[in-house]
Amino acid sequence: MHPFLKKVEHINARLIPYSLVLLFILIILELFVHLESHVYHLTLRTLDYLVITIFVIDLIFISRKCKTTSYFFRHYWLDILAVFPFAIAFHFISEIYRVFALSEKLVIGQAIFHETLEVGKEVSVASRTGRVAKYVRIVARSLRIITKSKFFTKFVNHKKK
Repeated sequence: MHPFLKKVEHINARLIPYSLVLLFILIILELFVHLESHVYHLTLRTLDYLVITIFVIDLIFISRKCKTTSYFFRHYWLDILAVFPFAIAFHFISEIYRVFALSEKLVIGQAIFHETLEVGKEVSVASRTGRVAKYVRIVARSLRIITKSKFFTKFVNHKKK
């Protein structure tokens, strides 16, 4: 391996415990602190993406060390699942739903138009508050903590022996 990549891997490995602590703090803040400031939410999201980036870099180095692709997916599927940004995927799906709901409103008659408008209001309120996305982010962050912590890896390795 190139010396630069070795250095990046070493630095990234040293950042993982700090990112776990940061991730734990993000989960606590998400659960117990409710601020409506865009700066607050942007800061939390940026820190979350930073932690995901550190874990993705770690996963890339792990994948380079694996002999086969099937071995990598068989043994590190939980790590792959932990770095997948579910909140972004669900937000994208909800935006697609809104587009189809809007086009449907233009085509259907007045009675159905009224019902879809009510559903659209509920979806808008739910997406604005982000209640569902908040809990999805919390579960995804918790999964990252579990997969990257030393306790979990010791438990899994102990169970395999």
